[in-house]
Amino acid sequence: METQEIRELFITYGTRREKKKNQPIYDPTLGQPKGEAYFLDQGIAALNCIGANGEEQVYLYFGEQRMIGFSQILAQKYISNQPMNLLAAPSAFWITAKTPCVVYAMEESIFNHLLDEMPAFMNAVLGSLTINYLEVINKVQHSHDVGKDILFCEWLLNCCVCRKGLCVIPKAFTFSEIAKFLGIHPVTVSRIAKKLKNQGIIDRKDGYLVIENKEKLLEMVQQKGTGIS
Repeated sequence: METQEIRELFITYGTRREKKKNQPIYDPTLGQPKGEAYFLDQGIAALNCIGANGEEQVYLYFGEQRMIGFSQILAQKYISNQPMNLLAAPSAFWITAKTPCVVYAMEESIFNHLLDEMPAFMNAVLGSLTINYLEVINKVQHSHDVGKDILFCEWLLNCCVCRKGLCVIPKAFTFSEIAKFLGIHPVTVSRIAKKLKNQGIIDRKDGYLVIENKEKLLEMVQQKGTGIS
């Protein structure tokens, strides 16, 4: 199922919501009686929790045109009868708008109906779930196995959005925030960004960090470990 078809299902059966920067898309403290799944139509959101030290910890950034927030529904549907009491309960997580966002929220009952009646929709959900899993695994693995420059390049590719024909990073992301997410120093992020700019791969335009050569950036990531000369 193509992304546009998934979007149309969420538009047809869901509710459109606009979220300002830092507003929750999903908030576990609200005690929502019904589960919801979301299609992130515009903007970038973060899967985050509050750590033991009281600081926000971001696990993933979600880009545009993507299904998010459906894991709770799948857990209820497929593992509710499993001995989950043997496992430690996960920390509460939020999905937060990191930039102004437009989402379509679909109720659990409708989401489950589409899972049961539309094999193509089920395949799309499994694809999204696999992408989320691999991104979490890659974030952990790559933090140990690849260079800091490659980590930053991967982040650029994951968090860029298309605006007026340009591939840009939203202004909401500072080098300090990027560094915290990647587990490296802000000075290191600044140094890598300067090297990428000198190579004509990224630039600054109208206050945005712009990816000028996405193909070269992708090539560097695929080569993993060659680094930035």
